[in-house]
Amino acid sequence: MIQGGSQDQDRFATVNGVCLCYRISGRQNAPVMVLIAGLGMQLVEWPESLLDNLRQSYCVVQLDNRDMGLSERLGRSYSALPEGFHWTRPHGAPAPYHLKDMALDALALADHLNVGRFSVIGFSMGGMIAQQMSILAPERVIALASLCSADGCPVASGTDENADMLTRFFVPPKDRAGQEQLFCESAAFYSHGAEAADAPATRAAARVLLDRLDEGGGDAGGYMRQALAITDSPCWDHELSKVLAPAFVAHGAEDPCLPVALGHRAADRLPRAELHIYENTGHWISDRCVADLCAWLEKTELMHPEVAV
Repeated sequence: MIQGGSQDQDRFATVNGVCLCYRISGRQNAPVMVLIAGLGMQLVEWPESLLDNLRQSYCVVQLDNRDMGLSERLGRSYSALPEGFHWTRPHGAPAPYHLKDMALDALALADHLNVGRFSVIGFSMGGMIAQQMSILAPERVIALASLCSADGCPVASGTDENADMLTRFFVPPKDRAGQEQLFCESAAFYSHGAEAADAPATRAAARVLLDRLDEGGGDAGGYMRQALAITDSPCWDHELSKVLAPAFVAHGAEDPCLPVALGHRAADRLPRAELHIYENTGHWISDRCVADLCAWLEKTELMHPEVAV
């Protein structure tokens, strides 16, 4: 197993043809937990309560997906949405890469770190990537958590307000004030009001994310290319029945981005899934979700000792 390190140290590895940024923290020589971020999400956005709990039992690997955070950008900015692109239905705008490629990135990073078997937590798009990892390498994924994600059919069907919010990210404001306001409004929108757009903590978090995004090369079209990867990827729902790892599926009942029905369908398709639905919760990892996930991981380790080897 890999050794832990400073939880704030950014590291870099070129794997699967792309340079990825990642961090390692937690216990040395412990079971490995890989965290896969969602659309436009950076590795620093995981709830501290979740990280603190995981670090007590795991060697935690967080990574910036390709095209985001400090990882390599794979194209240029967009001045408008690609012709034919639709967020909520199949379209004719081809993606430069697919979710499978992003799953192969994460698996290649595990190879780079000499990690054989591991557990994986994915949020939103990250849950889709984690599912793909479980399909591509079933012998390596010990346990899977799919949070606020989908069921293997990647075309989303969120609200009109969600489509409007995402479009603002796909072709973001050019001025820093506009970008900061967008980040703050999105935090309030997706958290279902758990975080206020005008709260000092929300604004401070937005500035941290923008500083880090700028350090990595700015948006440079990364948000749009990740969205294309979701909407252009072939469906894999028929393959979820092959995932035999225990799975934790969680969803907010008021999710405006990926409706709660997708969480129900994912749990139906994953043979060993445990489903958790959270009322009054949006597209967000709530404190209740963190508590339930950590309890599930502890229970899963007791039922399947190989998790803790």
